[in-house]
Amino acid sequence: MAEPIGVIGGMVTGGLGRTDLGRPETVGGLFREYMDAVVEHYQQRYGAGSQQVEDCLGGQRFEPSVAHEVLAKMIERAGVEVRLRRTVAGARREEGRLTGVELNGPNGPEQVAASLFVDASYEGDLLAAAGAEYRTGRESRSEYGEEYAGHILWDPKGGPSLHGTGEGDRRIQAYCFRLTVTDDPANRLPIEQPPGYDRTAYDLLSKYLAAAPRRLKDVLLLGKLPNGKWDINNWGFCWQSMDFIEANYDATLRSSEAPSLRSTSYPEASWERRRQSAAEHCLYQWGLLYFLQNDLSVPPARKDEVRPFGLCKDEFAESGGWPEQLYVREARRLVGEHVFTEHDACRDRRKPDTIAVGSYPMDSHATQWYRIGQPTPAPEGFFMCSVRPYEIPYRCLLPKSPRNLLVPVCLSASHAGYGTLRMEPVMMNLGMACGLAASLAIRDRTDAHGISVEEVQQLLERDGQIIHAPL
Repeated sequence: MAEPIGVIGGMVTGGLGRTDLGRPETVGGLFREYMDAVVEHYQQRYGAGSQQVEDCLGGQRFEPSVAHEVLAKMIERAGVEVRLRRTVAGARREEGRLTGVELNGPNGPEQVAASLFVDASYEGDLLAAAGAEYRTGRESRSEYGEEYAGHILWDPKGGPSLHGTGEGDRRIQAYCFRLTVTDDPANRLPIEQPPGYDRTAYDLLSKYLAAAPRRLKDVLLLGKLPNGKWDINNWGFCWQSMDFIEANYDATLRSSEAPSLRSTSYPEASWERRRQSAAEHCLYQWGLLYFLQNDLSVPPARKDEVRPFGLCKDEFAESGGWPEQLYVREARRLVGEHVFTEHDACRDRRKPDTIAVGSYPMDSHATQWYRIGQPTPAPEGFFMCSVRPYEIPYRCLLPKSPRNLLVPVCLSASHAGYGTLRMEPVMMNLGMACGLAASLAIRDRTDAHGISVEEVQQLLERDGQIIHAPL
């Protein structure tokens, strides 16, 4: 297993301690095993009736350090070799098959050969290097007949009322770091003024706070974790929250009205530029927390609510409490044997080649800043739509070419459809399906397209995977 950053686990160990689960009864398989291991960890360390066990909510909420410990043990038991800080430099193809991958590592280039490959990254670098068809950005509403596609202004107070042009573009939903904070003075790192701080970068937030009486939960989404810690996430209804909106795609697409902030086309960028983008996201969020705790325009009651919080001394200690993993909510998306759309999530929910079940609402974080005077109170691109449990087809993991590649994270989906698939429980269970499919392909000397999906389904159900959506 090759990992582009210096730690395993992606967002599970990278600060996303408040799991976006959907309906718990739809989650089995590998993520259920992980959740059970989280509960066992807190039981063994603090006791079965402890506050920590209660606060972990059956394994749905956890500290990043605990997530790392649990996943490291799972990987060790599975006998998987992990190579950290390896990025994809290129790929070799012969007669429609992927034959090898070149990695950039700490000691220079490395060549990896295999009969079958899995691209389980957030960015989709391997699928791109392999020549698989993919896209970034948003489809128009007319392309797949999706209500939530394209340019969209969603009114959370107006029910199903949608505005916007519905036109497709190359914009992608915003990223952020999922920060782990604490109000425990013994474990708290204070939020100092960041380098190059410019309070005018938060003028939109200042105007939001002045527009109407606000509570802390109208600005930041806080999820309680064990041991006096909290997961901070963006609050989508706020004009300016933790998401660094418009900072992950090319400057030529950005409006002149947007704050003067640096940008990058993150999905297609080099790793050097991606690391620079992550540093920019860090400074933006650092500055926003400092602004909320100190700026004169922030109502005193809100400052009093935010001031007790700081980063944790015992989380990400080597980097001052900041995770290395940026929350890349969406990057490249495969165009494969089946494109999962809004219709698959909301209407056509049954699939003969189902390998997992999803149930989290179909949603997207914003793609453009809120503009004062626009007809809805949320930034452009933000939406949320409830879904009933649905089945995910194996075909979504299959590129049309090469035929010996599986893609469980940047899988084949429209922007709207991807909004419900992009959750870590779903990704981990799709990864489980990929592992079983790969083992069958190697056993039968075939490719990812040639395996028996029925056998994969039988093996998944044997191992506790939920593959059929409840009625």
